[in-house]
Amino acid sequence: MGRRYLSLALLTEGASDQWFLVPLIDRQITELAHGAPVGFDYSGVVPGECFTVAHRDLVVREVADLLSYFDLVMIHHDHNERSKVDAIRERFPGDAHRIVALVPVRETEAWMLADPAALKEAAPARDAAWEVPHDVEKVADPKVVLKVALGGRRDAERDFGRLGQTVALDALRKVPAYRVWTDELRRAMERLRFL
Repeated sequence: MGRRYLSLALLTEGASDQWFLVPLIDRQITELAHGAPVGFDYSGVVPGECFTVAHRDLVVREVADLLSYFDLVMIHHDHNERSKVDAIRERFPGDAHRIVALVPVRETEAWMLADPAALKEAAPARDAAWEVPHDVEKVADPKVVLKVALGGRRDAERDFGRLGQTVALDALRKVPAYRVWTDELRRAMERLRFL
């Protein structure tokens, strides 16, 4: 039997989440692939056409379309919107195991704070007087802290994309919500026999 091909689609709340999560997910899948006994091919996550903050019926239609073409559909929401992922899964009882929730505590920007070295690389001219919080999930407003960490720059696409490419997966594994996501992703991949 030849190698299998994993296809994965992603719906995020917004563009800035997408800029960070697309490279991050690709790196995490690559790491999981190294431990796969049979191996599989993967060419990268495909962003969906709508954001998850769109009207629920539009998101449900998008998920239905994506489930027709992709092995897994990943749905991102901030923690206060977790119930939306569960509501979408209820609409697809036969495919709920193929819908993976990616839900940070508070906001995705907290995950961007997990690795001080990656932040320094993203903003090398920034004065290092600030400190990364020990428990990034307890930061009340991660967007504000991230803006300070990046020196107030407004090039979110570049900065968030770079962080998605460089934040250490080992640092992220210390973040409980990240572990919850990777555990759910692993279970979904195991159920589909990729792992």
